[in-house]
Amino acid sequence: MKLNPYDIDIQPEELAQLNTPDSFKNSLSYDDVQLSKDLPIVVKYDYIDLDVTDYHFKQEFLLRDTQEYFTMMKEISSSTINDLEEKARRDKSYHFYRSNFSGNVRKAVKQIMPDADESMIVYHFGLYECDGKLANRDTGDRSPRVYFMLGTNGFIYILFFDPFHELNPMV
Repeated sequence: MKLNPYDIDIQPEELAQLNTPDSFKNSLSYDDVQLSKDLPIVVKYDYIDLDVTDYHFKQEFLLRDTQEYFTMMKEISSSTINDLEEKARRDKSYHFYRSNFSGNVRKAVKQIMPDADESMIVYHFGLYECDGKLANRDTGDRSPRVYFMLGTNGFIYILFFDPFHELNPMV
């Protein structure tokens, strides 16, 4: 939807500021988090890992990985975080969860964003599951996950591609 410039009072420099990537050196306020979870998601790639950690996006993507990624991104980009969390509560096969900012997740984030605030909000979603097996890099069994940070104004920042479920392992 295109806004009519006569219906809103936002100047071009204010729009430019609104579209500037969030800084994660400071925590988001409670109000920012609540608003961001209620607004339709806007996907941003400002902090994507392209070659720093073992979970960068230049890893091998199988055809199925790519297809499922764009299927999920289509759904995510027309939803809110609250809608997706509710869907995951209702449908246990739908893999969309907030991740603890600890362990492997924290280490990976700190590699790409050393100054990131410890209270940042990280989520992940699953692309698909191994057929009755645990994901394993050695055997090639995949259960890919994509990790992102919650920003302000409905922004999410894609971070990592974890094809073998190592950032937040099952065991």
